[in-house]
Amino acid sequence: SAKITKPRFYELFLWILLTARRLYGQMFGDEPARVAVCAPGRVNLIGEHTDYNQGLVLPMALPLVTVVVGSEISGQDVTVVTAAFDADEPHRLDFCLSSDGSALSPGLPRWANYVKGVIHHYRGKQACKHIILSQ
Repeated sequence: SAKITKPRFYELFLWILLTARRLYGQMFGDEPARVAVCAPGRVNLIGEHTDYNQGLVLPMALPLVTVVVGSEISGQDVTVVTAAFDADEPHRLDFCLSSDGSALSPGLPRWANYVKGVIHHYRGKQACKHIILSQ
């Protein structure tokens, strides 16, 4: 019979988390990362937007994870950094949130547009000022 061992995925996740925290320290100095979250990878083999329309889907977990570490925002200035080596340049983006709550404009680098959307959606709830994305 096969021996069940601790999944290597957990070890990979811990390595990604520690890498993100280390990069955070390098980028932002003594300010500690106060937020750390992760999201597992997932793909739908068939069907998009059908699961909530009573359609059939075949979701699968992927052996990938996205880790985000950051600190809470206190003003309008935001810095986002990706640790993904294959992301389009630049790997760091500094931008300012509008004081009137208007939407953030998409632009370059493309990877940051997803982050801008999340920040805009959760603005006023608990957004992050300094963010490291690692996958």
